[in-house]
Amino acid sequence: MKRFASMTVPAWSFRALIVLLYAFMFLPVVVVILASLNPEPYLQLPPRGLSLRWYAAVMTSEWLPYLRLSLVLAFIVSVASGALGGLGAFAIARYRFPGRAALQAFLLSPLAVPSIITGVAILQFVTLTNMGGLLGLPALLLAHVVITVPFAVRMILISLFNFDESLERAAQNLGARPWQTFWRVTLPLMKPGVFAGLTFAFVISFNNVPVSLFLVRPGVTTLPIRILNFLEYRLDPTLAAVNMVSLLVVLVIVAVAERVGGFTQFLYGRG
Repeated sequence: MKRFASMTVPAWSFRALIVLLYAFMFLPVVVVILASLNPEPYLQLPPRGLSLRWYAAVMTSEWLPYLRLSLVLAFIVSVASGALGGLGAFAIARYRFPGRAALQAFLLSPLAVPSIITGVAILQFVTLTNMGGLLGLPALLLAHVVITVPFAVRMILISLFNFDESLERAAQNLGARPWQTFWRVTLPLMKPGVFAGLTFAFVISFNNVPVSLFLVRPGVTTLPIRILNFLEYRLDPTLAAVNMVSLLVVLVIVAVAERVGGFTQFLYGRG
């Protein structure tokens, strides 16, 4: 109580603002959770009961293929972005060569272009070059890698710029070969940055709409685009359940990546 009474008005205002910000961020999630548990076939808040029927509807052929495709696509994109971004970041951080600044600008340039422009550009490229067979999964892979590589490059670059190179020199002085130094010293110390980039790439790819909207085709449709198509015809608690399943998938992926890579230490500057 003494601490409570000793708080100044500005401190009260700041804490109240923080509470309001958290409420603004998490209240929509609470609404979606309640809507997904509504037993009635229409949105009703607060619900008059609790039911998992809409979650059962998500685990059917109406939604599972789209969820599976989005997961596979995001996984492949995150691995490809991590590999390409890692190679580019390593070259930029460790070597001095003509065009180094241009390479860095090129790898980060998709951040300056709206994703919807990227989607239209790739669609026009595939169409004008008579490579219509690439529409669908190949075009989605290409486009998602383009928009996610910059995040992997930035995360890995930060990890490399904060790297203590004396550890590598110590390993080499002790007789380690270059590949042993990289595998046993460099890569483990880069791991938080690498996993941060992989996680960003996965989440961005899994939830992407602007790029995917132009490149999907029948039989190759991601979950976010399927949700948009579903909204054109009806609105029921199934959508709330689908969004909660998507959120849980992302949370599980982030938790696993943090457990393996410890990237939160990197993000908060302790890696």
